[in-house]
Amino acid sequence: MRRRAIVSAAAAALTAGAFSSFASTAAAQDVSLPADPVDAILTLAGEPGPHRVAGTYFTSPGVPAEAEAARPAVLVGPSTPLVIGDSLCTTTVAGYDAAGNAVAVTAGHCGTAGDEVRSGDDPDGTVIGTFDRAGTRDNGIILLNDSAQVTDRYNNAVITSLDSSYGADTAQVCKTGIATGTSCGPVTVRLGEDFAAQICASHGDSGAPVYAGERLIGILSGGLASLPACITPLQGPVHSPVFISTWSSVTAEMDAAGGVGAGFRLP
Repeated sequence: MRRRAIVSAAAAALTAGAFSSFASTAAAQDVSLPADPVDAILTLAGEPGPHRVAGTYFTSPGVPAEAEAARPAVLVGPSTPLVIGDSLCTTTVAGYDAAGNAVAVTAGHCGTAGDEVRSGDDPDGTVIGTFDRAGTRDNGIILLNDSAQVTDRYNNAVITSLDSSYGADTAQVCKTGIATGTSCGPVTVRLGEDFAAQICASHGDSGAPVYAGERLIGILSGGLASLPACITPLQGPVHSPVFISTWSSVTAEMDAAGGVGAGFRLP
């Protein structure tokens, strides 16, 4: 688990300390989805599984029918699980850049330049692209290849607009990630270019889209290492808040950097 110091004064207001990413190791992904011995108990708590990331006991998203129908192409959209080198993360959004490249965005700490990228929902393990670079806003840009088919919807996440401005509908936001599925919570602190929300998330959810309705608000980055990640419904609300990089700050960085990802648009 990657850690870094929180240097933002605004973030310090949340309780300064170590930052913990929500990237996981690809080896932790349970692609076979075996029955878990605690499923009977979790069924009573409303989270019977599948539990696709080891050590996390919220119901993970399954493989959507649209992804099955797209094969041999590999469908990639908001909340698609990604295996990037040795990391398991979640897609924020997929689309095209100004040059016409098919690209996907996730958290920047999920990979390093040159890492091969696969979908965690593809049983064939097809290489669908390459991690191009990590940006300063903890955004990771993936150049997709012809094996990938981009979409603006995947399981519970549907993204039809890109606008991270704050409004009445952003008092509460939602995310969908491979480890903990879909969960929503209130925005607790606004941190200038970033914000925090009390949303359940854990290892594997890094990069998950954070949205209000069908509007993309930002990228799920991580939480406080001094507080536990959200790994079981038995915790209730006792877990770390999550930090989110706003989409507007991410696209500004992508456009300023140029190259792959600049001028991003939805499919």
